[in-house]
Amino acid sequence: MDYVLPIRGALVPVEVKSGASGRLRSLHAFVNAAPHATAVRLHGGTFGVEKAKTIDGKPFTLINVPWYQAAKTEAYVNLVGLT
Repeated sequence: MDYVLPIRGALVPVEVKSGASGRLRSLHAFVNAAPHATAVRLHGGTFGVEKAKTIDGKPFTLINVPWYQAAKTEAYVNLVGLT
């Protein structure tokens, strides 16, 4: 996890990935401890929303945001919603 964004009273974890894949271990640890189940990955791909599970099995929503849209991350989280 690279940083957190305060959005609507929640701290949303954000991971910045340079490659096509990754394990997101620190992001999973944050999601396991958070009262909500939403996280963001900034990456070189396209926008997308996926249902995922942490290593411990907690389901969460992963919002994939392209790097060039990083400034709109909060808007994407608001669009998808906090789960």
